[in-house]
This record gives sequence, C-alpha cells and structure tokens, in this order.
Amino acid sequence: MKSLAKKMLLSLVAVLCLAVPTGLVFAAEPKINLQAMLAQRVPILLEFGRGWCIPCKYMKPILDDMAQMYAKKALVLAVDMDANRDLVNSFRIRIMPTQVFLSPDGKEFFRNEGTLERDQIALVFSKMGVAPPTVGSVPPGPAAQAPHQTVPVYQGVR
Repeated sequence: MKSLAKKMLLSLVAVLCLAVPTGLVFAAEPKINLQAMLAQRVPILLEFGRGWCIPCKYMKPILDDMAQMYAKKALVLAVDMDANRDLVNSFRIRIMPTQVFLSPDGKEFFRNEGTLERDQIALVFSKMGVAPPTVGSVPPGPAAQAPHQTVPVYQGVR
C-alpha cells in the first residue's frame, strides 16, 4: 500500500511541475557565452534564476527595463541556471535569484542573493562608474539603499 501511495505522490508532483507556467524568457540562446560578453569590455549584471521561480519572475521586468536603460553602457543578462550549470558552479550560486555584477575586466564587483529594485541596480552600476540613465528613467523603488540580502565582494561597495 505504501508503494502505491508513493507512486501516486510522485505522479502528482510530476504533473504539478509540468503545470507550472514558464513565461519567463531568459535569453535568445539559453547557453551564455561569458567570454563573448566579457569581450565587450563593459560592466555586466548576471542574474541567475529559473523560469518557474517566483522572485525570478518578479525580477524579469526590472531586468528588461535596466537592459534598455543601460544599453551600450552595460550588459544585463538573465542566466538560466539549468542551461548554464558551468556558470552556476564557477560563481558558486547558492540560491535564486542571485545577481552578480562583473567589472569590465571580468572580476566580481558585487553580489546579491534575492531581489533587487531598479534604483538598487542603478546604485551598483553608479559605483562601478557607469553613468546613470537620464533623470526620471529609473522608476523609484521602495528605498535607494542596498538591500539587507547583499553580499558585498569588496568593502565599501555598499
């Protein structure tokens, strides 16, 4: 009897996993070529997540806006954790979403575990020397300070 209950539970879990909508699109190509991105010699924001992750879905429009606002100044990319296991391992990603900011030379500048608002992303880019978008183009977030989940790489980044 336990075997039958276990099989039914596993079947239910499989059906629920298939039913989760995955409207989040990460990139044209799910596999990220980090070397090609670094060759552009601009700051990069990589957000590691998965399409079914609720906080990742929350971040999607924020990342889209920031990619538009910082076009030609920085790269903003959502990284599908399933398609980019090598990057997940090399950056030692523990939770999703995690944002990793890379300097133009490819060194990690700042990391955040959890969500970030537009103004917080703009603040980190500003500390990286990237000119902020024109006044009023960054919709206000709840606070212009670094969130409590941040994990600074270098002292004084906050």
